[in-house]
Amino acid sequence: MGDDILPHAETTELPTETPLADVVGRLLERHFLATIAGGRATWILVADGRRPLAVVAQQWAEPRFLVDPALPIGSLATGRDNGLSLMFRYWKQHDPDHVLAELAAGREPVR
Repeated sequence: MGDDILPHAETTELPTETPLADVVGRLLERHFLATIAGGRATWILVADGRRPLAVVAQQWAEPRFLVDPALPIGSLATGRDNGLSLMFRYWKQHDPDHVLAELAAGREPVR
């Protein structure tokens, strides 16, 4: 619960040509996501609060993308200011393979 006391929102300016995989990799290297006891946790990375881009699982060595991870972040921006808002949605300890399959089929997985 201690990690819920402080806000997690950050603003970072990056070149628009930065690949999505690099952005996600930087966040994971910084241990941006909490480590969950038991070693099983699933997050869905969404753009602008709605578009799923990837699934990140504590038990996976690397994220699995629903879009081309080489896409430049500028191509994912939808707002007037060309900014991109990324958010990790915690999906509890649900099976990340199932979560990924549901998202790939265009469905939101049961939480």
